[in-house]
Amino acid sequence: MTIIDYIIIIVYFIGLLVLGGTLGKKIKSSKDMFIAGRNSSWWLSGLSTYMTIFSASTFVVWGGVAFRSGIVAIVVGLTLGIASMVVGGLVAGKWSRLKINSPAEYISIRFGQPATRFYTIVGIIGRGVHVAVALYAIAIMAVALIPLPEGHFLVNPETGHLSVTYAILLLGAITFVYTALGGYLAVLMTDLVQFAVLIAMVLIMIPLSFKSVGGMDAFIANAPEGYFSLFSNEYSFVWMVLWLFLNIFMIGGDWPFVQRYISVPTEKDAKKSVWLVGVLYLITPLIWYIPCLVYRTIRPDANPEQSYMLMSQHVLGPGMLGLMLAAMISATLSTISGTLNVYANVFTFDIYKAYRPAASEKRLMNVGRSFTYIYGILITLIAVMIPVLGGAERVVVSILTLVISPLFIPSLWGLFSKRIGQKSIWLSMGITYTIALIIKFGFNTNGLFTHSEWGNAIYTYIQERVQFVDAFVGLITPVALLTLIELFLWKKEQDAGWNRVSHLFQKNKILTVKELEKAKISGSMYSSLAFKILFGTYAAIGITMVLIAFGSTERKGQTFCFAILFLGVSSIAFLIRYWIRKRKNQKK
Repeated sequence: MTIIDYIIIIVYFIGLLVLGGTLGKKIKSSKDMFIAGRNSSWWLSGLSTYMTIFSASTFVVWGGVAFRSGIVAIVVGLTLGIASMVVGGLVAGKWSRLKINSPAEYISIRFGQPATRFYTIVGIIGRGVHVAVALYAIAIMAVALIPLPEGHFLVNPETGHLSVTYAILLLGAITFVYTALGGYLAVLMTDLVQFAVLIAMVLIMIPLSFKSVGGMDAFIANAPEGYFSLFSNEYSFVWMVLWLFLNIFMIGGDWPFVQRYISVPTEKDAKKSVWLVGVLYLITPLIWYIPCLVYRTIRPDANPEQSYMLMSQHVLGPGMLGLMLAAMISATLSTISGTLNVYANVFTFDIYKAYRPAASEKRLMNVGRSFTYIYGILITLIAVMIPVLGGAERVVVSILTLVISPLFIPSLWGLFSKRIGQKSIWLSMGITYTIALIIKFGFNTNGLFTHSEWGNAIYTYIQERVQFVDAFVGLITPVALLTLIELFLWKKEQDAGWNRVSHLFQKNKILTVKELEKAKISGSMYSSLAFKILFGTYAAIGITMVLIAFGSTERKGQTFCFAILFLGVSSIAFLIRYWIRKRKNQKK
């Protein structure tokens, strides 16, 4: 990378911190800090949800799958679109109607305090490790592009590049500072900035990637055999079906997503926000992985997990590569900031306020910020320690998939079932976790059962179908257990938790005129701010590209063309907004 790339990355992250601090001044209450006063606009919530799904794995893991196996990675991405459509139709509106202040509040109402503590502890630990792995992964990718002079205080002597430890500390600090300063509003608005930069850079990569190999026809002609198959041995049709249902439960019940459904004023808004995610995920997977697919025809022997960044280096000039790296880092920071804010929300409302019910709004906001800093520091330290585990992050991610994903299933089930209760959680999760632990520790290389003949056969089967086994255990086991509980095990009467939830459904079925008017005013304010930030970001990208073109001798004309495109889009958007507002004022 060049000095121009470094300047762009530094300015970008300074901008995120300034935005977080500026938005923090708009926070007047704890509800503003954690759920935007329940007045977020549906499209802003939808774009934030879309970004929450992103992380380094989108480009590193699934980009690697695209490089190795072809468009099967696109099919995997499309399942998220289908899952979002299902959640929008069946689930999101129910969350909105509850009018809860945090996802943990629902667990408490539906299943009781012991279940709340269980969900909170597992979530804080599990999600903390999960995002720490994501932070470590993006730091690894970033430092590969940042060589430093020998003897520099930030250099890793073994690689000659920026130390991974310093990269983790820096990225972690940026994320938890802007999240603590600006709260949920900062999460929403920085997600918007990250969405704008990410989509801009991905769209730029597509024509440049095809151009680098002589066009789409040349790419198709040189693609490996089977590259355009919808399924593979590793990612079969059955696996895709399991993956689809796992994502329905994740998008429908995972707390960072639920927080977005309860931050909008009406059921209709919650549904529309997830349908927007669905539309985006039915379109954008078609463009995400094109650079990785094309790079396979350029360097078949490249490291699959580095294929996206290697293609970026191949086709992007100075400055543009810095924008691309900023966009990829942002994808992970979005996931981290969402996790920080949702668990700060849970801690403030469901732990601290439970012991201090008379706490003032100012006190609650300070507690939330303090928790964000502490939790962010712990996540960052875990990320720093991951290399000590000797590459164990893959095992960690696999275990977390088996531990956290099943948690969504009983909570989501409880939105529809009258019979399951707290005992259902203990039974279904206890058996699921036991099976997962036996598989991961009993049938690994040095597992307790691996050395017997039958154990070795099971071990071989699992190693050949790791993704399928994980998805099967994480989905089929809890669903089968809950089905048995629903039909046979407990006495067939309504659970007390269902009665409480049902009461909230009825109570909040219709909003008052005052609530609707307040939501309309606040939603308009958030939409106006979001519009300015979204298209202001595209204007900033355009101006940045103009400066890059003037300051560089490489690809000057190409960079100017992209600059005109983004400046034109932002200018047209602001002109249309001005015309609409003028027409409205004339009617008044």
